[in-house]
Amino acid sequence: MNNVSLLIALRYFKSKRSGFVSIISWMAFSGIAIGVAVLIIVTSVMNGFEKELQTRILQAIPHAAIEGNISKDNVDVVILKLQENENIVGAAPYIETQGLLSSKTSLKGVYLFGIDPSKEPSVSIIKKQIIDGTWESLYEDNYNLLIGDILAIQLGLRVGDKVNVLVPDTNLGLAGVLPRTKQFIVSGIFSIGAPEMDEAFAYLNIKNSSKLLRMDNSVHGIRVRYKDLFLAPVEIYKDLFSIQNTLQLDLKASDWTRSYGTLFKAIKNEKFLISLLLTFIILIAIFNVISMLVMIINEKKAQIAILVTLGGTKNFIQKIFIFFGSLIGFFGTLTGLIAGLLITYNLGSIINILESLLGIKFLEVYFIDYFPIDMRLSWILFICFFSFLLTLLSSIYPARVASKIEPAEVLKYE
Repeated sequence: MNNVSLLIALRYFKSKRSGFVSIISWMAFSGIAIGVAVLIIVTSVMNGFEKELQTRILQAIPHAAIEGNISKDNVDVVILKLQENENIVGAAPYIETQGLLSSKTSLKGVYLFGIDPSKEPSVSIIKKQIIDGTWESLYEDNYNLLIGDILAIQLGLRVGDKVNVLVPDTNLGLAGVLPRTKQFIVSGIFSIGAPEMDEAFAYLNIKNSSKLLRMDNSVHGIRVRYKDLFLAPVEIYKDLFSIQNTLQLDLKASDWTRSYGTLFKAIKNEKFLISLLLTFIILIAIFNVISMLVMIINEKKAQIAILVTLGGTKNFIQKIFIFFGSLIGFFGTLTGLIAGLLITYNLGSIINILESLLGIKFLEVYFIDYFPIDMRLSWILFICFFSFLLTLLSSIYPARVASKIEPAEVLKYE
């Protein structure tokens, strides 16, 4: 009987009759396909933004930091204590300040990071992002400086050029607070791909930054990198507690959520809200499925009544329309899946064509200038399963209505 129910459902599904019911059927089918395709495209793009944020910005900065004026004698002791945590993959001392870079053509405010070039690669990816010059130049005794590519363009600098670094002098004199100036040589240019870093970050050897800021005996803190950046907000405070108890140092802790947590949460919230809103496309299609099934049942009451008189049970009648609704859901979901994957895979080319036709740049103000794609199998499977399940559940009510048709009431007027 199951085979007969499925064959009848297939006959209804393949029907090419024109009319209002047929239009509703195509609307239901198309609604499910469009909903699935749009959800796949949007979630892939939002996942891409989230991944780019993690791999670019959050991988370029340390996950957390132990902050406080740590004497150089205690730096190695603190690092050894941190390395007792098996979740830590790297730790490096740093000195951080704000200053000005002055070239022959321009002046720009920047964040200056004094780093240990031998330890810094364990906590950030700056070394891997050098596009001109060398990381090893920071080992030299000369006053060398690494700057971002955007900053280099803004200041008109190239590798080998000289640039003046100005930092505030904390010693108050008769004339007030005056800047301290030192000439550096641009020995390397990096490109992270995040404009807010490429135009505002500069790196120098921690020894040079100590001399520049006159703090030869201490550093501002120790940056820490964990196996998983999401461990940082919890683990860093555990490590801080352990250091304070063991070494009796008065220190503080911070993690990446203070500086970039808001942006990361915004992307996650936008992804959830947009996905939730787009789910209503599928829900509208589901209502169309219910409406379509009810209309078909009303149109085919006589056929249903004949099937009942020939021995068709209520269960048999229900299966016909559950199979029919499931076929619409399955092929609608399959069509949406194929369309969604094709569009997502070629989204970059499609966006480029639209930008050329419209003469605009969609992502001018974001930290990346293209639509990143991250197609996750788990998300795609969930969207398809959710769509098909809703269609299947929506078929139950019309199927029960069809099974309650009384042949005598229907056929007495035939």
